Formats: sequence, C-alpha cells, structure tokens
Amino acid sequence: MRLAPSSEPGRPSEQAPLTELPAHAADQAALSAEARLCVLQEMMGEAFFTLDAQGRVRELNARAAALLGLPAEQVRGQEPWLARPELTGTVLHERLMAALTAREGGRFLAELPSRIWLEVTVRAVGDETWVLATDITQRQHAESEATRIEERFRQMGERFQVALDSAQMAVWETNLVTGQVFRSEAHDRLYGYAQPQAVWTHEMFLASIHPDDRAEVEAQVATLSTQHVDAYTSTFRTCWPDGSWHWLTSRARVIRDASGNVAVVRGAILDITALKETEAALQEAVRTRDDFLSMASHELRTPLTSLRLQVQTLRRLGDTTPNQPLGSDKVVGKLDNTERQLRRLGALVDNLLDVSRIQTGKLDFQFSEGDLAQVVTDVVSRFTEEARLAGVALDTHVEPSARGRFDRLRMEQVLSNLLSNAFRYGAGKPVKVSLTCEPAAIRVVVQDSGPGIPAADRDRVFERFTQGDNAQRRGGLGLGLHIVRQIVEAHGGRVHVEETPGGGASFVVDLPREA
Repeated sequence: MRLAPSSEPGRPSEQAPLTELPAHAADQAALSAEARLCVLQEMMGEAFFTLDAQGRVRELNARAAALLGLPAEQVRGQEPWLARPELTGTVLHERLMAALTAREGGRFLAELPSRIWLEVTVRAVGDETWVLATDITQRQHAESEATRIEERFRQMGERFQVALDSAQMAVWETNLVTGQVFRSEAHDRLYGYAQPQAVWTHEMFLASIHPDDRAEVEAQVATLSTQHVDAYTSTFRTCWPDGSWHWLTSRARVIRDASGNVAVVRGAILDITALKETEAALQEAVRTRDDFLSMASHELRTPLTSLRLQVQTLRRLGDTTPNQPLGSDKVVGKLDNTERQLRRLGALVDNLLDVSRIQTGKLDFQFSEGDLAQVVTDVVSRFTEEARLAGVALDTHVEPSARGRFDRLRMEQVLSNLLSNAFRYGAGKPVKVSLTCEPAAIRVVVQDSGPGIPAADRDRVFERFTQGDNAQRRGGLGLGLHIVRQIVEAHGGRVHVEETPGGGASFVVDLPREA
C-alpha cells in the first residue's frame, strides 16, 4: 500500500507534494482516500516516512523532513543516510536496514547525531516499510536526570551509611500515628545483634537497659507526653546477648501534630563505650597521679627530715663539745645515718628520672663483658647494714662465676630494687639471694618470707606506681619493680614472680648467657 498517489490514470502525479490540498472548503467532499491520508500525515506530531525495497524514501511528512533538516523534495527517492551521511552507522541506520532485509517490524530507541532521541516503530506494509518516529528527547533527558539523581542519592546514602558505621552510629524513627518503626542497618548491631532483628519494640529496648539506668530512661520517655519536650538526650548501658555491657547515647527530636500530641520521634544513637572506657582510664590516671604525688612527697620528705635532724645534731655536737673528734662513735654514727639517707634519697630521685626516660624511650645502657656473680656479691654486701637495721637475716648463695654481657650499673640497680622490695614486704623475716648458672641462662632469685603475692597480681606488681595491697607499705614510690622489668627485658631477659613454699614471694630474673 502507498500513502501517496501514483502515476496511474486518473490519479495525481507521484511527484505531487503531500501538502497540496483543495483551496476551498466546498472541495473537501471531493477529497480522495489518499488525499485524506496526506492531510492526516501532516497533522501528525510524529515523523512519518516510507521506504521502498531498496531503502529509498517514497513519502515523508513535514515532521520527518524537519528531523532530517532537508526539504522533502530533496529527500524523496534517496536513502536517508545518503541524504544525510552523518546517519550512516547509527542505530537508526542499522535497525532500518535490518528491518528492510528481514521484512519484520519492531520498536527501538535511537539517538540522532543532533542529540535528538527517537522512539521508532517499524512495520512492513506490502512492498514498503513504514516508519513512525516520535521525538522523546525531553522524556529521555528527564529519565536520565532522574536516573542521575537517583544514583546521586544512592551514593549519598552509601556514604551516609559508611559514616554511620565508622562512627558506630545509627538512626531511628518511630511514628506513633501509624506505628511504623524505621531503624538503619547499624541499629541492631549497637545492641549486640550480628543480624537485623525481624522486629524491634520499645519493650525490647527497655529490657536491654542496665537496671541502674532504666528508671531514668523511662522517666525521659514519659516526659514526652506529660511535658512539652522537643528534644532530649539519654545515656545508658545496654546488655548484649553475649552478656557484655556497652554504653550508648541517644539524641532524639520530637515532632508534634497541630494539637500538640507527639506524632513522630526520630533520633540518632551512638556507641560511646570506648569513650567511657577512656574516661574511666583518665579518671584512674588522675587518681593514680594524685596518689603518686602524695606518696612521692612523703617519701622524699622522709630522708630529707632525717638528714636535717642529723645535721642539727652534728651542729649541736659542734657547739656543745667543740673538741669532739670526727672519728668518735657518736659522730661516725650520725655520718653513717646521713649517708644512708642520702643513698635512699638518691635512689628515689634516680627511679623518678629512669621512669621519665623509659616513657620517652631514652633509658640508656652500656653493655660490656663481666661477671654477674661479682655484681650480686657487691650489692649484697652494701645492703648488709640495711638488713641489720631492718632486722632481716640476709642469706646468700652465689656461684663463683657467671660471665656474661650486661650493663653493670643497671644490673646493680636491678638487685638493689629487688632487695629493697624484699626488705619492705618481708616483714623482718629472712631474705635469700641466689645466683645459679644454667646452660642457656643466668638465674638470679631474690626470695622474701612475707605474705606472698596472689597469682592474679603477679604481673600487675611490675606496673608503674603499684604497691602491694597484701602487706604493710613501708615506703617506696611503686617504681622499683617497673624499672626492674624494663632493664631485664632490655638485656633480653625475663623477670617474674613465683610462689615460695611456706609463704613469701620469689622474684626470678633470667638473663641469657649471651645478652
């Protein structure tokens, strides 16, 4: 079937344009069927054209000519892609050629080089192919924009979810009118559930709260209906299914209807467990600092007071007995006591300095070859008088030789701190010092006969500012054992506490034979 008249007798010429219509209304009745089709084509909002078997344009309406950008007379009798070469290779070209070859209709989308989008319908009619093309550029752009906006919101949602997960935060909303509850993905995880729960109710929320916090949270919820509250914050502990307790803080806003009744409550919930733990640690650090400053001021004042008394006594001796020789027993005794207090004061100051160096990583060592047995013997001999004054029997068993590579002054510090600790907590009972050589290590043991150290505290005693709770404190800054561990580990060794049969504690130092 052809839309335009052919050159058959009694019909208008094939070359007559589709727009040639009768000039007067009276002639409308004389319109032929094909002329009526011509009018219809021109009234269409879509582009319409027909192709012969070779793909040449037979007829086209003004809309089709406008899309091609050429006068209709210039297009008729030519293939569209020859009239407009830029159409060659486009989807429109390929799909029309396929329809001509297969003699099958179809529908597809095609974009012209002018960026115009067409929805094309093709149908085989007799020996022709009819093509109807609708301009959907605005619709396509709208759909593209909608897709772009949708993708943008999806990405924003993903970023927001990542931000919530990173901050261990979730958002929630309760609609009291509809009963609907919304909660983000991380909400249930904040309550200890690895997978989202099928339902989440207010009762489940209250049941998870620590008994000590529940009354306050319930009171806050109750104020929503009894008072004009637009926002609130609650902090509470929640019990996870595994039995552990975690801190959460919830900030919410209230939306009311025209009557002032609560319609929607929405908010965000944040896991602050780490913050609470840090806060507790800081409070403990402040308490430890205050205890240490109080203890340090007392410990430093004690030898200073003693030194002041010894100096005053020596001054009175000089005033009352100016001829008293320095070598007299009375003067020597005062000088010996002064020297002991100076050593004690020096040890306290050294410990403070060493802890400061440990914290900054500047505790220095000077390793050299030596005999550790000689170091132990020398240190024990220096503590003989202190042991006598403390009423402690000092028993020593040291093998003749224990060659190794170590820092002599630091190892003297280790032995001095261990002995001072044994005297302090040994309650006047015997203290034993031993050194033995094993195939791979040198072992030094300082054993007291005090109340001992519970197994749970045997590692804690090497922490800073730690004093034994199971014995009467007799001075010290709680730094000696901490420094001992740092020095021993710097030598590649290990120090630990062992239980002593019959009571007491044994501090065992193992040093490698080749440090």
